[in-house]
Amino acid sequence: MIEQWTVIENTPGFMPDDDDPPIFDDYSDAVAYLNERCAEYVEDPDSNYTVNYGHASSGNYSAAMIYDLDKMHDLGRWIAVERIEE
Repeated sequence: MIEQWTVIENTPGFMPDDDDPPIFDDYSDAVAYLNERCAEYVEDPDSNYTVNYGHASSGNYSAAMIYDLDKMHDLGRWIAVERIEE
Protein backbone atom coordinates (compact mmCIF):
# COMPACT_ATOMS: atom_id res chain seq x y z
CA MET A 1 0.00 0.00 0.00
CA ILE A 2 1.34 3.42 -0.98
CA GLU A 3 1.11 6.16 1.63
CA GLN A 4 -0.64 9.26 0.36
CA TRP A 5 -1.27 12.64 1.92
CA THR A 6 -3.78 15.41 1.40
CA VAL A 7 -3.96 19.06 2.47
CA ILE A 8 -7.28 20.19 3.91
CA GLU A 9 -8.22 23.86 4.17
CA ASN A 10 -11.27 25.24 5.91
CA THR A 11 -12.67 27.72 8.38
CA PRO A 12 -12.90 26.02 11.79
CA GLY A 13 -16.38 24.63 12.35
CA PHE A 14 -17.14 24.38 8.62
CA MET A 15 -16.66 21.68 6.00
CA PRO A 16 -13.43 21.67 3.95
CA ASP A 17 -13.42 24.18 1.10
CA ASP A 18 -12.34 21.75 -1.60
CA ASP A 19 -14.36 18.62 -2.39
CA ASP A 20 -11.32 17.28 -4.26
CA PRO A 21 -8.26 18.37 -2.22
CA PRO A 22 -4.74 17.86 -3.61
CA ILE A 23 -3.14 14.46 -3.04
CA PHE A 24 0.58 13.86 -2.61
CA ASP A 25 2.65 10.68 -2.59
CA ASP A 26 5.27 12.27 -0.36
CA TYR A 27 4.66 13.89 3.03
CA SER A 28 7.29 16.58 2.38
CA ASP A 29 5.46 17.63 -0.80
CA ALA A 30 2.24 18.01 1.18
CA VAL A 31 4.02 20.14 3.79
CA ALA A 32 5.57 22.27 1.03
CA TYR A 33 2.08 22.84 -0.42
CA LEU A 34 0.76 23.79 3.05
CA ASN A 35 3.58 26.34 3.35
CA GLU A 36 2.83 27.72 -0.12
CA ARG A 37 -0.84 28.21 0.80
CA CYS A 38 0.17 30.00 4.03
CA ALA A 39 2.55 32.25 2.09
CA GLU A 40 -0.24 33.19 -0.34
CA TYR A 41 -2.28 34.56 2.56
CA VAL A 42 0.63 36.44 4.14
CA GLU A 43 1.77 37.93 0.83
CA ASP A 44 -1.72 39.20 -0.10
CA PRO A 45 -1.20 42.98 -0.30
CA ASP A 46 -4.89 43.69 0.42
CA SER A 47 -5.00 41.95 3.78
CA ASN A 48 -3.28 41.66 7.14
CA TYR A 49 -2.90 37.91 7.73
CA THR A 50 -0.62 36.18 10.20
CA VAL A 51 0.28 32.48 10.27
CA ASN A 52 0.50 30.52 13.50
CA TYR A 53 2.64 27.45 12.81
CA GLY A 54 3.23 24.71 15.36
CA HIS A 55 -0.22 23.16 15.24
CA ALA A 56 -0.82 19.50 14.50
CA SER A 57 -3.58 17.91 12.43
CA SER A 58 -5.77 15.15 13.82
CA GLY A 59 -3.13 12.60 12.82
CA ASN A 60 -0.37 14.69 14.44
CA TYR A 61 0.92 15.96 11.08
CA SER A 62 1.81 19.50 10.05
CA ALA A 63 -0.87 22.18 10.30
CA ALA A 64 -1.20 25.96 10.61
CA MET A 65 -3.83 28.54 11.58
CA ILE A 66 -4.11 31.78 9.65
CA TYR A 67 -5.78 34.85 11.13
CA ASP A 68 -6.82 38.16 9.61
CA LEU A 69 -5.51 40.74 12.07
CA ASP A 70 -7.96 43.35 10.73
CA LYS A 71 -10.95 41.35 11.98
CA MET A 72 -11.82 41.33 15.67
CA HIS A 73 -13.69 38.00 15.64
CA ASP A 74 -11.93 36.11 12.86
CA LEU A 75 -12.38 32.31 13.06
CA GLY A 76 -9.22 31.92 11.01
CA ARG A 77 -8.26 29.45 8.33
CA TRP A 78 -7.10 25.94 9.15
CA ILE A 79 -4.67 24.26 6.74
CA ALA A 80 -3.58 20.74 7.66
CA VAL A 81 -1.82 17.72 6.21
CA GLU A 82 -3.70 14.45 6.69
CA ARG A 83 -2.73 10.90 5.78
CA ILE A 84 -5.17 9.24 3.41
CA GLU A 85 -6.51 6.06 4.97
CA GLU A 86 -7.62 3.46 2.44
